[in-house]
Amino acid sequence: MVATNRLQLETPHDDEDGRAAFARVFAQHDRWLYAYLMTLLGTPANAEEVLQEVCVVLWREYRKFDLSTNFMKWASVIALNQVRKFRRNLRRNEAWLSEGLLEVLAEEAIENADLLEARRHALHDCVGRLTPSDREVVRECYADSRTTIKAAAERLNRPANTMYKAMARIRRALHDCITRRLRTEGFQ
Repeated sequence: MVATNRLQLETPHDDEDGRAAFARVFAQHDRWLYAYLMTLLGTPANAEEVLQEVCVVLWREYRKFDLSTNFMKWASVIALNQVRKFRRNLRRNEAWLSEGLLEVLAEEAIENADLLEARRHALHDCVGRLTPSDREVVRECYADSRTTIKAAAERLNRPANTMYKAMARIRRALHDCITRRLRTEGFQ
């Protein structure tokens, strides 16, 4: 007995449908949510830690989410509150952005969410268009954030200067491909 698109559901079967609908929306935006947290926190470790808390809150509150509204805006409010809580509770002496700058970054991240998502899709498509050899180079260089190009060159048995040149060429090709694709989709 559902009168609106709200996930405020009454029967167990409807609740399963509501959870499934929410799971689909959440899965569609989970990478964006992580990127949003990275924008606000600056480090993968902090973003991962806060992401876990955000997920707990999102799933606890999923029945309050209206499917006809913008998930990213709804989730960003929860995420920003969790970032604030994380910053308050952090015992270490870390340099943090001012609250005002945090607000500006949060607003800009939401305003640019569509563009960033389009860029992410374009990047995925453009990487898929690379030659298998170039994809292997990209995979070796970016599989782990701590990997250096020199270490990737060693694993691929290539001279480091060759890898630097290859990555410069690949980055240019990806940049050009992404730019073309975004232009065709109406992004500037």
